[in-house]
Amino acid sequence: MTDVNQVIRLVQNHLSQADIDSPQAEAATIVAHVLGISRGRLGVLRALAERLDAKAVEQITQLAKARATRTPLQYLIGTAAFYGLEVKVAPGVFIPRVETEILVETTLRHFASHPGPLKILDLCTGTGAIAAALAEQLQQRNIPTQLWAIDICPQAAQLADENTTQYNVSVLCADATDHHNVITAAPELAPLRAQIDAVVANPPYIPTTTPVTQYEAEQDPDLALYGGSADGTAIPLRIAEQAAGWLAPGGFFMMEHDHTHAQQLVDALTADPAWEQPQTVKDLTGAQRFVMAIRTPSVKPTPNSSPTLAQ
Repeated sequence: MTDVNQVIRLVQNHLSQADIDSPQAEAATIVAHVLGISRGRLGVLRALAERLDAKAVEQITQLAKARATRTPLQYLIGTAAFYGLEVKVAPGVFIPRVETEILVETTLRHFASHPGPLKILDLCTGTGAIAAALAEQLQQRNIPTQLWAIDICPQAAQLADENTTQYNVSVLCADATDHHNVITAAPELAPLRAQIDAVVANPPYIPTTTPVTQYEAEQDPDLALYGGSADGTAIPLRIAEQAAGWLAPGGFFMMEHDHTHAQQLVDALTADPAWEQPQTVKDLTGAQRFVMAIRTPSVKPTPNSSPTLAQ
């Protein structure tokens, strides 16, 4: 039998030697996961110097060794924390990042005084973390909401379905950059062209000329990382175009992007009469990481095609 504090120190030292950024926090997460308890409960066990049996120590040791190889912690424990939720993750699907919570928070603030009902599209949903967080928060606020979460990757769509099963979310496996493909997957969406209240997206946006070099990020699939062009803006610009087609007059759009894209995306939306009030939002490091805009009120709803502007 080994003291839980000794085990955590051993794991922490192991992770420190592997240059893990937050060895203390990750050591506690690994131990709590193996014991099947919360981090808060772990604190109680630490205060009591609880002793662990050999089986638990072995499981913790194996996870620590795997993490030391830079396998993402989220893959090892099977979940990622996102906006107060524990979201299921799996290799081959993009791991949600904490900075994306800013997109959720900003969207919720935009609709803070809206009584509902709301119709929201989450394009390039990945694990469905954004859709799940929005659904959970809007449900708590008693705002009736229907969400659709769309991803081109079947594995991502399956995971998103699992993460949103308790909410009023429909998950589609379709190409979010092509509304015809989306409507083929879900014909019930056809009448909702130019009728959606919000479109949110965290699309692939990394420039193909600057490949990812961070160990853990390299585990994310290329399909979820790279933005389809040398500068990484091809897919984000296509997503913005699609958002304009889905949104009702006055609808809200917010999208995450690479920090190098801010001015280019704001300029593109400013030049497009489909949008007004384009602006950027900073991430946790102060980098310009999100663009948001309002669908111009001059849009004419055309349910089965892209909206056209009033003359």
